[in-house]
Amino acid sequence: MSHRNPSFGSPRGALPRIAGVAGLAAGLAIAITSSASAAGQAACLAHDKLVEMLDGRYSEKPVALGLEVGGRLFEVFAADDGATWTMVLTTPDGASCVVAVGEEWQEPRDVAFDPET
Repeated sequence: MSHRNPSFGSPRGALPRIAGVAGLAAGLAIAITSSASAAGQAACLAHDKLVEMLDGRYSEKPVALGLEVGGRLFEVFAADDGATWTMVLTTPDGASCVVAVGEEWQEPRDVAFDPET
């Protein structure tokens, strides 16, 4: 993975993309809330559809992932310039939900982590 080092100001054009992903997250949250009360489970998109949407609309590609002990997959998608990012949670059955969106995605440099600083 390449290191991204965008400036800390709001990148040109990032706000509309953030608003779009935030709108998707809000829509999913409403669907999840409505479906959860009606059917007892969250309503999410199929993983392939969500990945296609993040790439097509926001040029976001996977930059990090990890498996939870329970088998759920956490993925972070980010634009090449780091202007926007989206965190997705996928269940073993393939249902994917947006759990967080943001801007200024950066990959840490090779430095030691010091919790005291």
